[in-house]
Amino acid sequence: MPEYVVVRDSRLEGQMPGVFTAWWNDLNIISTSETTPLQRVFEQINDLKEEHGKMHTLFILCHGYAGGSNNLMMSGDFGGQGLQLGKEDVLHSNVSAWAEIEDAVSNIVVYACAAANTEAGNEFTTEDGEYLMGALAIHTNANVYAADRIQWYTADDFDFGQWEGRLLKFKPSGEPPTSVSGVPVGFNELT
Repeated sequence: MPEYVVVRDSRLEGQMPGVFTAWWNDLNIISTSETTPLQRVFEQINDLKEEHGKMHTLFILCHGYAGGSNNLMMSGDFGGQGLQLGKEDVLHSNVSAWAEIEDAVSNIVVYACAAANTEAGNEFTTEDGEYLMGALAIHTNANVYAADRIQWYTADDFDFGQWEGRLLKFKPSGEPPTSVSGVPVGFNELT
């Protein structure tokens, strides 16, 4: 029974260790690209839930839109604009679509640059990563874990190492995020 699902966007450089898209260590890997509709991803996750029940963790491996703030008109270690995942991306304008997988997983761990970043002055804008990750938690009814800074990883073995910046936990209740020291299970623990 798969306890873990990985949604990996092919624009994130590197090769999954030892696998392409197969069952492995209770892990199911779903690949996306700029042409993959997220609806197809939701269908695959729901098929897994229907067959095996609610899963422990969904890992999202993709680029986060980071490196500058259009709102603040500055370059820097900023983010919060969304995730480069599938054809539609994950944006403030479409995060509600993730309700398609409500109750399919208990946790979502986002390995993407500055996904939870909200710079002062960007609150309640399309550069509010805390709002975006909080909305993802609410719509999926899952705990969401994401960092507020640009992340680094080793592409040859998908080693994400330590979290850069603050790692935040967003609860589906919508309460403010809390800083945490780790995730329930890390991707590197499974590979």
